Amino acid sequence: MCSVSVKLFISPIPITQKISTDMQRLLLLPILGLAAAPLATAQVFYGTDSATADENFRLDVASGVSAGPVFTGSEAWGLADDDTAQLYYMNDGATLRTAPYSGGAATTLGGLTYNGAVRSLVSLAHHNGVLYGNPNISIEGMYSIDVVALTTNLVYTFSASTIDIGGLDFDPATGLAYGSNDSTGYTDPQGTIGRGIIVFDLFAPVITEVNTYPYPLVGGAQRTDVDGLAFDPAGVVYMLEDEPQPLHRYIISASMYDAAPPMNSITGSRVFSAGTYTDASGTSVGTNYCPAVVNTTGAAANISASGSDIAASNNLTLVASNMPQNQFGFFLASMSQASVPNPGGSNGTLCLGGTIGRYVGAGQIQNAGAGGTFSLALNLTQTPAGGTFVAIIAGQTWNFQAWFRDTGPMGQPESNFTNGLTVLFN
Repeated sequence: MCSVSVKLFISPIPITQKISTDMQRLLLLPILGLAAAPLATAQVFYGTDSATADENFRLDVASGVSAGPVFTGSEAWGLADDDTAQLYYMNDGATLRTAPYSGGAATTLGGLTYNGAVRSLVSLAHHNGVLYGNPNISIEGMYSIDVVALTTNLVYTFSASTIDIGGLDFDPATGLAYGSNDSTGYTDPQGTIGRGIIVFDLFAPVITEVNTYPYPLVGGAQRTDVDGLAFDPAGVVYMLEDEPQPLHRYIISASMYDAAPPMNSITGSRVFSAGTYTDASGTSVGTNYCPAVVNTTGAAANISASGSDIAASNNLTLVASNMPQNQFGFFLASMSQASVPNPGGSNGTLCLGGTIGRYVGAGQIQNAGAGGTFSLALNLTQTPAGGTFVAIIAGQTWNFQAWFRDTGPMGQPESNFTNGLTVLFN
C-alpha cells in the first residue's frame, strides 16, 4: 500500500499520519467485542393547527428537550403514530395526512367521510394496526378509520353528549384508550363529574368509560383546554394545551401529577393541539452525503444512524454496512466535510475535513463479521477531536464516516470508506 502522508486523524500522535500505518496496525489487532445495543428512544410528539409555521415538536423524554419541526406541510388537529410502519398520521379537519418518522414533507391521503358526508376529526390514535379518531361533533364517539378508502366507522358512542374529548391515545399493553375531556358538564357512568382524563375500554364485552384523573390545578385554577394527549407505556399520561404551557404529566403509579413538568415549545395561542407517544428507537437520524467507492463485495459501504439527534439525550448509534466480511474498521467524526479521493492510497473517498477524530478506544474498533456490518453506540459527551474529547451540544453539526480494511485483487491489504453522514443536533 502506498504510504503517502496526509493530515488525517488528530490524536495524541503527530498531526501528520499515514493511512497505511494505521491500517497495518489494524491487521495486528485482536477481534474486539461489538458495541452494546442502542437504548430505546422515548419521545412525545406534539403539534398544533398553526397555519403560519410547521409548529410540531418532539419532546425527548430522557432529556426534557423539545425540537422541531418533525414534519412539514401539515397542521395537527389530531396526531397518531404507527410504530410498525414508522409513520405518523395527522389531520386538519377532514384532511388526513401521513409522514415518516424520519421527517420530511407530509403526504396528503385525502378527505375523510362518514356515511358519504365529510367528517372532520379533532383527535387521532393508533392501536393494533387500526387508526381511530373523534369528531367532537354529532355523533360524539370513537370512530375507526380506513386509511385507504378514507372512510370512518362509528365503533362507540360516548355515554353523554356533554363530553368534549380533544386528545386521544392508547396504552399499547392493555389496549385502554385515554382521552382528555374539557367539559365541566360531563358525568361518567360512575357519577364522576367534570374535566379530566377519561379511560375507555373499547375492547371489553361491555365498553367501560371512567373519568379517572381530574385536570391539574395551576395557581389554584383547574386547566380547561387540553386538546392533545400522549400515553407513555411507563405509566405516564402527557397533556398538551394549545398554547405555551407545561406538558403536564400524570404519573399513574403515584396517582399524582408531576410537580415540575417540561414546557412545550408552542409559540402562541392556537385553536387545536395534538399529541402522541412514539417509540422512535428505529428512527433514522442524519443525512448521507459524499458517495462511497465500491469495495470488494461489489457494493459501496453505507453509514447510517439510529436513536435521537437530541444532544442531551446522548442516544445515537452509528451503523456501517455493505463491507467485506470479517474485516476491521472504526468510525470517524468531524465538524467539517470534504471529498478527498484515495487519501494515503486508500481505494475510497475521505468525506471529512478539518479536525478528524477516531473512535479507537477500548471496545470501539470493530469487526464486520460474517454480515459485513458493525455498529457503535456513541457517548456524545466524549467525542474524539484533536487529541482530546469534546461534548456535542445542541446546534452543532457533526459528520461521521467509517474506515475499514479491504483486500486487493491479489489479497494485498487495502482500505476503503463508507459514505458520509451529517447530523444536526438539537
